[in-house]
Amino acid sequence: MNQEIVKRAEQVIASKANYVAGDGVDAGMYGYVTLSLIDENGYPTSSTLTIARADGINWITFATSMDSNKAMRAAKCNRASVCLASSEYNISLVGKIEVVDNPECKKASWCDVMDGGPHWSGYDDPNFCVLCFTTERYNLYFADDDSVAVGTLSEPEGANCEKQKIVPIMCYSGQANQAMELYVKAFGAKVLEKLTYADMHPADLGEKLKGEHRDYIAYSEILIGNQTLSLGDDSDAAENRKEVSGNSYLVDLLVHFDSDKELKAAYELLSDGGTITVPLMSQTYCSLTCALIDKFGGRWQLMSGYEG
Repeated sequence: MNQEIVKRAEQVIASKANYVAGDGVDAGMYGYVTLSLIDENGYPTSSTLTIARADGINWITFATSMDSNKAMRAAKCNRASVCLASSEYNISLVGKIEVVDNPECKKASWCDVMDGGPHWSGYDDPNFCVLCFTTERYNLYFADDDSVAVGTLSEPEGANCEKQKIVPIMCYSGQANQAMELYVKAFGAKVLEKLTYADMHPADLGEKLKGEHRDYIAYSEILIGNQTLSLGDDSDAAENRKEVSGNSYLVDLLVHFDSDKELKAAYELLSDGGTITVPLMSQTYCSLTCALIDKFGGRWQLMSGYEG
């Protein structure tokens, strides 16, 4: 019985996708569904938008902009739900969502109706991205026969509702703001969160809230592609970052670029005032690569043309 109801729900979802809902210039413009995400204050927030592509109830993709609230919220918290409702049915899906920026997925999720629109110049527009929602559990209802189906797809029994995520932390001695500005220019990074010392409770930082320290960054998160980084200032960094011996090591952050041109543009910005540890060169596995330490101490490896 459940499978029959699931098939009916999949037919409804397919009818809402851009590629099949309607003909001509209005194709896909009537397939509105509701996507709910967790906002920056921890509240569920809903938006209506159209489905780009779907595989039944297994996964659904949506087209949006990298600088949209939806993309930034999805990057920060991957819990989401999708709802399709009418007087005839209610389809509720709960699962995980991710921001996808690779060219193949962007091209596959592009619809002709988007051509000439006000948002993007084409599927290769750097501000165009795809939100990919994967269903973990579903609740389906159809009014004509009062049928209901409830089940799970991918969440194993007893599993944690939120997977662990590794976020590299970059610590500075008062230069986190300037470093953030550099990475926005070099990588097109998106600022997800920024908390200064002045925003902190006095009991947390005490004397550090006074004078120049007020503008230091206590905690922040930026998004480079699909990778989240945390930037922050430590007013005692000079003392705390004394070189240690033994089994210590330094970690470089590797950034992939779609083209040599984009890599070179980032290289020029990051190397200004910094130290080049590996000059620009081609390798067997990529068309161009280099390594450097920027003027704020950030260690980067840049790569383009990688086809692994």
